[in-house]
Amino acid sequence: MRILFEDIARDHLSKERIRKYEAWLENASRARKSRSLGSRDNQYDKAEELITFYTFAPLELREDRREAVQQILSLGGIREHVEQPLALAFEKQLEPPKSYLEWLARKPSEHPIRYVREQGSEHAKAGKHLETNTHVDVVLEAKNLLILVEVKFTSDISSQTTFNAHRNQLARTIDAGISRLKKDQRLVVLLCSPSEFYRKKSRFYYYKLQEYADLSKVKEDIVWRELGEIQKHLKAVAWVPLERVIEIAYKDLDSHNAKEAKSFFAERNLG
Repeated sequence: MRILFEDIARDHLSKERIRKYEAWLENASRARKSRSLGSRDNQYDKAEELITFYTFAPLELREDRREAVQQILSLGGIREHVEQPLALAFEKQLEPPKSYLEWLARKPSEHPIRYVREQGSEHAKAGKHLETNTHVDVVLEAKNLLILVEVKFTSDISSQTTFNAHRNQLARTIDAGISRLKKDQRLVVLLCSPSEFYRKKSRFYYYKLQEYADLSKVKEDIVWRELGEIQKHLKAVAWVPLERVIEIAYKDLDSHNAKEAKSFFAERNLG
């Protein structure tokens, strides 16, 4: 067992993240030998960070990256020409919008939990931010599009942050993404997960994705932004099946990593 696409990992991931991957691999190797079924020993089996990296790393090797990304967008019903240049990044941190932080600083008294109300009020008086950076799994940035991808394996999106009991992860990503846009860019947010979880409607993200087809529903979850601003900057929010994204990323890939990746995904019923 080894980290696949090591050169890409060194270029795109922190040393700390790579060490974490290596620890997962070492633990899993020992667990298989000892037949341990402990969750810590077998984190490798369900680690979404590793699934994300193995899914999208091949795009860095593809000469037809733009065409592949357009195919991925089409899985979510998005018909948009992707303009070069097209950059790929993993695990980006997006700062919360200043307007949102100002809005949230006025809201601690509305939180239902007493100690959170008091802590929020103290933080606001001290000028401390009430929300940290938003973590985005994959960023695909074209001249005309900023594509933010959240990858889920068996987990769900979060439904709150510490000081906002109604701040779901998709709304947070949309909000931070709008503030990150450059001139002439529009935002696309993709939720990528196994088909089974989406079709069985067993996760909260299914219902939010259905709602967000109507941008007025996005506005309801990002009340500090005007609807016109959301409509202007947000191209689409969509679900794409993880299995199909893997298929597109690996199609005809000439890489020694492809065979091992195929086994990795098959082990997770994503083959």
